[in-house]
Amino acid sequence: MMRIILLLIAALIAAPATAAPTVRAVFVGIDVYRFSNQRRPGAGFDDLSGAVADAGRIKAALGQALGVAFDQLPANGCQSANDRSITLINQCATRASILASWAAVANRSQPQDILILYFAGHGSRFIDGTTLDQASRYNSTLMPHDARDPGALTAGDILDHEVRRLINAATSRGVRVVTIFDSCNSGTANRNGTSASRSAPSLAVANLTRNSPPAQYGNMGAWRVHLAAAGDGQDAQEAGSVGQRAGLFTTALARALAQTPGASFADLAARAVIEVTAASGGRQLPHAEGALRASLNGEEIRVPLFQVVRERGGLLLLGGGLLGVTPGSRFALFGATSAALDAGTTPLATARVVSVRNSVGQLQLEGPAPPGLPARLMAREVHHEFGGPVLALASDDAAAAQVAAGLGFVRVAADAPFRLQRGPAGMLLARASGLQLAALPPPEDPAFRPQLAAALGKIARVEQWLAGLRSRPDLCLAVSNAPSAGYNPASCPSGPPPASVTLRQAQSIRLGLVNRAAAPRQLYVFHIGPRYDVTLVLPAFGGRDSALPPGEALRDGVDIYPTEPGDVRIVALSSSVPLDVSALEQTGTDVIDSDACLTAVARNFCQRADTSRSGTAGEARAWSAVIIPARVLP
Repeated sequence: MMRIILLLIAALIAAPATAAPTVRAVFVGIDVYRFSNQRRPGAGFDDLSGAVADAGRIKAALGQALGVAFDQLPANGCQSANDRSITLINQCATRASILASWAAVANRSQPQDILILYFAGHGSRFIDGTTLDQASRYNSTLMPHDARDPGALTAGDILDHEVRRLINAATSRGVRVVTIFDSCNSGTANRNGTSASRSAPSLAVANLTRNSPPAQYGNMGAWRVHLAAAGDGQDAQEAGSVGQRAGLFTTALARALAQTPGASFADLAARAVIEVTAASGGRQLPHAEGALRASLNGEEIRVPLFQVVRERGGLLLLGGGLLGVTPGSRFALFGATSAALDAGTTPLATARVVSVRNSVGQLQLEGPAPPGLPARLMAREVHHEFGGPVLALASDDAAAAQVAAGLGFVRVAADAPFRLQRGPAGMLLARASGLQLAALPPPEDPAFRPQLAAALGKIARVEQWLAGLRSRPDLCLAVSNAPSAGYNPASCPSGPPPASVTLRQAQSIRLGLVNRAAAPRQLYVFHIGPRYDVTLVLPAFGGRDSALPPGEALRDGVDIYPTEPGDVRIVALSSSVPLDVSALEQTGTDVIDSDACLTAVARNFCQRADTSRSGTAGEARAWSAVIIPARVLP
């Protein structure tokens, strides 16, 4: 059997490469298990009925949505492959064959290619018998056909650490990875042990090897998306008559792909959440994380939006001072995310922020409430209130200086840290150090003012946000260029953070984080680049972590490889409640975002779901922050 798998993989590898980004996939579906109750009574889990059909269903849906000819499984066969995909079902979906197929397709993928890994079958948890842990605090497994072998030391499960190792290796080379798991505990890697759901008893594991963390920067535009049938500890359910069973999640996702083939992952996930939640009576809630503002064939575009809920007659913005929201700022309100990102859509209403707390803001409608205003809305900021000139700017051009001063949040000063100067084809915005931040048209061009406002607004928002953060001794952040083998994240130094650290370009930066508060905290780490691009570093690739217990160090992290010299900042933020920190991410000053969502093609790539990655109305009563400036040298 393994020899046939290797021949299929060899055929895949030998296929001619293409220059354009390519979609590749591995589809796995397992109904029949070698060591299930049907073949080894007392195993604790039964065979399934709908996982194999799910693999075929999602393959057809993805192939139609993407226009890709995936492999076709022969009648009565259990494996097939072509230059785009490999399919393994039942007895062919062993641990060895799944891992070998994943590795083969991943190794063949080039930067910006999309790698899709689909798994339908049993999933479980493992009990870690060592001190090893991961940031998510979730320990889950995928169960191949030969899982729970009583004669095998590791019982044959595929641990989530092994899944992550493959993902990390691919994203570090610039490959974009999509994992879709229809199994129990699939919120992290993982259906329950009955004929109608997908899980098995927990597995005891010891002597695990620490997994190398993924690279966040210098990875050539890679991103990661995980779509899962169920959250941690939940069952992934099947429905339908015997012989016609299907996973609720795969059915919903395939339907979403058929109806909206160009939608973002967030929109696909939102549709699946609504359908699965209703079909399961609320017992199964699909999980989505990662670059949800990307699509199956598009770039990830960072467009910050906030959710709004109607509460006791008022409008509550799920974002406050910790996310840069300011009193007096104005928002346009929409019933859906796609509408919020469409420049041609008229908002349902507009509202102004009348008060701000740490994690929520109170909105007041500008005018009477329109009839039928939805209970949940999406808000896009149309005016950010800085409260006066908060950014100093120098200029050697009088006309440019006049435009800048008219923006309201800019103060023109000779000794400013930023300057506008004449360039070959217009104006250049640069740091005082000389680093160019943006190329702009000449002042007489009508596009000069909005492009200048966009670039300076990014700078001012970041600086205003950072100015509102306060360091406290209950949060420790350590930043180092030391090799990871000699760096202990738990040794965060006491006292105030360093005024600055020196880092080297293209050398791995390691982070250490310790929660010294008396209660669990949600932890987030951001990287602010030389051109004011803001990227969420932890949780890695937009994942979700549980709160870190008091006194514990974050024993997992990511490598950061700065791609250019300059001044950067590493920011850690802790909160007593989860925050939708994606609203803080932004592209650099040299990127014009206003064009990103205006074309019909790009709109599909800008959408973000109303119900995915949702915040809560809870207030962050306790929080801390640490800001460490760093200079990256060549």
